[in-house]
Amino acid sequence: MFERFTHEARTVVGRAEAEATALGADHIGTEHLLLALAGEWGDVLRTLGVDGDALRREIAAMGREDPGRLDADALASIGIDLDEVRRRVEAGFGPGALARRRRRSARGRVLNHRPFTPRAKKALELSLREALALGHRHIGAGHLMLGVVRDGDSGAARALERAGASPEQVRSAVLVRLRAAA
Repeated sequence: MFERFTHEARTVVGRAEAEATALGADHIGTEHLLLALAGEWGDVLRTLGVDGDALRREIAAMGREDPGRLDADALASIGIDLDEVRRRVEAGFGPGALARRRRRSARGRVLNHRPFTPRAKKALELSLREALALGHRHIGAGHLMLGVVRDGDSGAARALERAGASPEQVRSAVLVRLRAAA
């Protein structure tokens, strides 16, 4: 499938990994793909009242709302300070002792890439379907945007809603632009 990706679409996927890294995520989700797409398709989002900075803030806030934070709050309610536990473990075993181990290649090199979430993988697959439905032989950034907003329950959809636009509005605006370019 990636062989059908345009240079622009490949750049977006690479940028999504950088967005995930910048937000401290250990995965690439639909929300990271959306942030990367906001660079290429920011004008479409702005016409819908979505500011790229506001979108980034919403996604960062969603990351802070993760279930792991709830676990830390639950432990604190019974007198266990998770931050103090981490500090003591790192003092005894070294910095990063609790960090997930990086995967290694067959040659022993550390693999730094983050995995795509199942929803992000599905969005990439849907981008192919969107391109085919439009009669396009390539997958561009616009097709990626269509794939990302197609799942109304994804992190990208929630971030868009919080930033002031529905996935359906984004879909309509992207289709208008893709059809105008054809």
